[in-house]
Amino acid sequence: MEELIDRPVSIVAVTRETTVKSAVDIMSRNQIGCLIVNDCSGKFAGIVTERDIVSRAVASSMDLEKSKITEIMTPQVVSCSVGTPAGRAWEIMAENHIRHLPVVDNGVVVGILSARDLMGQQLLEDRAAAEDVAMLANCLKSIELGEAADTVTEEVPRLFQATRCLLCLWGNSSGSHEESDKAPVVASDTDCLCSKAYLKPPAEGDELLGESGFYHDSIPDECRMAGAQRPRMVIPLSITGLKEYSKEQLTGYLCMCGLAHGSIVNRELTSYKAKLTREILTSHLTNASLYHQARLTSLTDALTGVGSRRLLEDKLEAECARAKRYKRPFSVAIIDLDNFKTINDVFGHATGDDALKKFAECMKNQKRIPDILARYGGDEFVILMPETEAKDALTFMERIRAKVQQIEVEENVSMTISCGVAQSMPDFSDSSSDMIRRADLALYEAKSAGRNCARLWNKKMSKVLKAGDIEFERIKRLKRRVAGLSEQAEKMFMQSIWGLVQALEAKDPYAKKHSESVMHYAVGIAGMMKIPPKQLDVLSRAAMIHDIGNIGIPDAILSKPGMLTPRERRIIEQHPLIAVRILDKMSFLEQEVKIVRAHHEKWNGQGYPDGLLSTSIPIGARILAVADTFDALISDRSYHNPRSIAEAIDILTDSSGYDFDPDVVNALAMWVRKVYKQLGNVDQLKPNDLLDSQKHLDNRSMAELVADACAVDF
Repeated sequence: MEELIDRPVSIVAVTRETTVKSAVDIMSRNQIGCLIVNDCSGKFAGIVTERDIVSRAVASSMDLEKSKITEIMTPQVVSCSVGTPAGRAWEIMAENHIRHLPVVDNGVVVGILSARDLMGQQLLEDRAAAEDVAMLANCLKSIELGEAADTVTEEVPRLFQATRCLLCLWGNSSGSHEESDKAPVVASDTDCLCSKAYLKPPAEGDELLGESGFYHDSIPDECRMAGAQRPRMVIPLSITGLKEYSKEQLTGYLCMCGLAHGSIVNRELTSYKAKLTREILTSHLTNASLYHQARLTSLTDALTGVGSRRLLEDKLEAECARAKRYKRPFSVAIIDLDNFKTINDVFGHATGDDALKKFAECMKNQKRIPDILARYGGDEFVILMPETEAKDALTFMERIRAKVQQIEVEENVSMTISCGVAQSMPDFSDSSSDMIRRADLALYEAKSAGRNCARLWNKKMSKVLKAGDIEFERIKRLKRRVAGLSEQAEKMFMQSIWGLVQALEAKDPYAKKHSESVMHYAVGIAGMMKIPPKQLDVLSRAAMIHDIGNIGIPDAILSKPGMLTPRERRIIEQHPLIAVRILDKMSFLEQEVKIVRAHHEKWNGQGYPDGLLSTSIPIGARILAVADTFDALISDRSYHNPRSIAEAIDILTDSSGYDFDPDVVNALAMWVRKVYKQLGNVDQLKPNDLLDSQKHLDNRSMAELVADACAVDF
């Protein structure tokens, strides 16, 4: 808008001697609504508008050809100078109830602004600002919290033409100490000059947390002394719903300094862009934080707090690759608690769990920061030691063994461990499975030597394995242990994912319990189609996690009440692929992932993401598509009111053979008729009636669904 002030539109000026009739002709000829009146020296004397002529001259029956313009002009007119901010010009017009504002330079009118000019320009700039900020949403693709933070500090400064940027988020970890909470949980910057020791979380009531915290003419002394330039923009951020923090939230800010000149002149537009930016950042960082939280849960052993087997596998793969690249050794040790089954049998499983936690705490206190400790099985742990040779690893394990002997399980009952240690091969040809196998052989040697000792792998131990000297019963026991651990990990992952789905649905009042309702509808339809029980389990799990991909879609698009634009439609059609990215490494969900990916395919091949046609769409996805649409139709949404069940059936029937599998739609109708026969009238049937009829047939928990998981061709 400032361009309108710097280069005002051309004006037409007349003298005091001009008649009203001439003024009317000049206005008509130039198609303008006002004239500037100058005195004999060319100085600004007044202004005449169309309204003045109508209300003063015509209404009073003046002789237009003889009357001078000075009789109807406004001699004292509010004006502004060249360079006045457009926002201030708009305020002057509003305060004085005028629609035209002369721009005066040294007493001479050099231009004139109209309310229409300012309003039109403001609409254009607001639209441009919204489009600029919308581009930011397209850049924020990552669901990894660290990557999302880095993208924010790289992309947001471009919106405000800022030279430097800093993003900090703090959160009080549950049960943590005050000192540790001073460091930000998330920190990312682009050329920030401030000392990291200066970073402090915003206090309660701090202006950084309020609406007034956007624009600041000055910068703190610490920043100025480091070389930062004013002005600065501070966007307060608050991310809620994070259970790992005591207040279940992260709070902080995005700070930018050295803003462009345009931000200084037009603060209104800059603040408007800042508000839009905060909404997008809050939404995306919340989704990234929830995903980060769910991922941490899957990488942590729930009982002991150490890493999970999945974490160990990821880190071991990475360490093998790093060692091969840089030719640096590393070691792995497997630790087994001696006679742990006896502890469980004699003292009970609660005591056994307590023993595991005490051992894990001992290990965490003794290991180095780079070392990775993980629970490998029921009573087996693995520690990965980067940059460590075998002799040093063996010395460390002997020290651990001595510390563990001091742990009392019960009075006068101490704990002992056996350890197997293996170092990466000299040619660094190890795979992760090779390292674990060799460490396991060394552990077997330690057990055979009488327990309560540590052994280092050597080549002779491989011959023992080839000769078949490892007891068959031990192999079976290890298989059972691994199977049990795998089942436990699957349950924990599904519970984490379901918690994430519930958190996402809690943010949208229209989507409350959507996934759970869809699951019951899908199972009801499948029951009418005689789907086998094991396939019903797969369908149930797929229904409960089918919208997990929405974590990567901006909330503004998901909850938009009106029609989606083509660009927004393309974005929302990515959510099945985002779900696949989240779930595809979980081999036990292989069949569910296929259903989730295809649940927006259409019977006529016009769906997404793969354009599958008719029976090439998995039957589970076809059922889920109908159940999902049925729940959307009978539920209250931001873009429509709830339909009755009868209306929803009619809509689905009309789309049968085009969008949906006719057999599935027919099965839904048969199931609904079966339920409403008990009430006698379909118009009296409510969604809760359908849900209640199904819940008593399928009231298993998520853990039970996971426990029944099996690979089926669905």
